[in-house]
Amino acid sequence: MGRELTKRHSSLFEKKVINPLLFAHDIYRYGKFREIVSFMVWEFFHRFRLFPKSKYLQFNHGDVFTLDNDKLTGPDFNTRIHHFLTTRDLSVIRSEHNWKLLFITGNKEIFGCLYPDDKNLYKSVDNGNHIILVTRFPERIKSIFISAHNTIFVCARGAVYKSSDNGGSFTKALELASSESWFRYNNGMTETPHRTLIIGEYGNVWDKRGWRKLAYLYYSSDNGERWDKSDFLIQQGINKHVHLVKYSKLLNRIFVADGDNKKKLWMSDSVNSVDVKDLKMTPVNRFHIQMGGYTSIVETDDKLLFGTDYQGGTNFIVETTDGKHFAERIVPDPYRRSPINNMIQRKSKKANEIWAHLPFSTANTKSLLMYTVNGGRNWSKIIEYNGTTHKVSLLSSSNETTDELYFSIEDSRNGDRVVYKIADQE
Repeated sequence: MGRELTKRHSSLFEKKVINPLLFAHDIYRYGKFREIVSFMVWEFFHRFRLFPKSKYLQFNHGDVFTLDNDKLTGPDFNTRIHHFLTTRDLSVIRSEHNWKLLFITGNKEIFGCLYPDDKNLYKSVDNGNHIILVTRFPERIKSIFISAHNTIFVCARGAVYKSSDNGGSFTKALELASSESWFRYNNGMTETPHRTLIIGEYGNVWDKRGWRKLAYLYYSSDNGERWDKSDFLIQQGINKHVHLVKYSKLLNRIFVADGDNKKKLWMSDSVNSVDVKDLKMTPVNRFHIQMGGYTSIVETDDKLLFGTDYQGGTNFIVETTDGKHFAERIVPDPYRRSPINNMIQRKSKKANEIWAHLPFSTANTKSLLMYTVNGGRNWSKIIEYNGTTHKVSLLSSSNETTDELYFSIEDSRNGDRVVYKIADQE
C-alpha cells in the first residue's frame, strides 16, 4: 500500500483493527482503490486456501539464521554467522569498511560510499581491503552505475554526476525533475548493446493535491554527455515515479516498471539501434491485479525474475522466458507482506545464485534474506528478522555477475552495523 499508508494503518496488520473512515479517506486521497481491491482478492484466495499449493514459493528444509539480541559487533555474533553460512558451503568475511552501497567493476575495482557519511565516494583496487577517497558530493549518494565505457555515474539527490577519467574529476551530467529525486540503486539505470544509457527517475514528493509526477525516462547515446527527457509514462497516466528500467539480453527488449498507483510493467519492441527513446512501449499488464510495478529484477540465461511491491498485501516472484507468458509464485507467510525490494546474482563454483531481500515486517510477520541456486524453483532461507529491530540490505551491484556479494546488518535499537562479503569456500 506504500510506506505512508502502511505506517499510518499499522494496526491493520498487528491487531486487525482500523479506523474505517480514516482508512477510506486515505485510500481515496492516495488513489489506492485499485491496489486495495487486488489486496482483498489475493487475501481472500490465501485465507481460504484457493491458491494451489504449487503456486507458493518453495523453501528448502534447513535452519535459518535469526537476529535477536546478539551484539552485532561482538565476536560471538561473527562466529555464529560464520558457522551458519559455512554449512551452506559459503564463505563469509566481515568487511573492514562500513559500506552503504558499492559497485563492482569487471576488473574487480570497487566504487562505493560508506555509512553514515555517504556523501564521500571511495575506491578500492585490492578487492575491498583498502579504500581511497575519490571525491565528495554535495548531497548523499543514492546510487552508482558504471557504463561499458567505464564512465562512472553517481546519483546524489536531484542530479547525476559523471566521470570519464576513472574518478579523477566529476561533472554534473543530468539534473532531475526534482531536487528530491534519484534513480533506484541496482534497478534504475541500464545500458543497451548499442551503448545507449537509460535512467528512470524515482522520487516521493507530495504536493498540495497529490504526488508530484516524476515518472520521467532519460536517454543518452553519447555516454552521458547529453540527455533526452521523456514524459511518456506521465502521458500514460503514471502518477509517481519509475521503479526499475532494465535492458534484457535474453529478449533484446527494455523493461520499465512504474509506481505507484497503477503499477504497470512496460516492454519495448526489439532494440536494434542506438535510438531507443521512440521505441514502442507496450504495457504487459492492463489491470493492477495482473501484476506489474516491480521493484526488483534479475536475468538468468533462460528467464527473467521480477519481485513485486505490494507492501502490506500479498507478494509474488514472477518469471518469464519470453515476455509474453508470466508465472508467479506467492511468497508464503510469515514473509508474504513484504515487497521483494532487491535481487542480486552471484556466480558460485556450482551455479549462479539469486539473492532476494524482503525487508518489511510487522509485529506478526518476518523479514527475510534468501537465495536460490536453481533459478527460483526453491529457495534457502538465510537471515530471518523483525524489521522493527533490525535492518538487512543487499549492497553490491555490477553489470556482470560477480563471484562476491555484500550485505549489511543493522541493529535499529543501538545503531550497530556490520557488513559482510559472501564468496565461495576455498
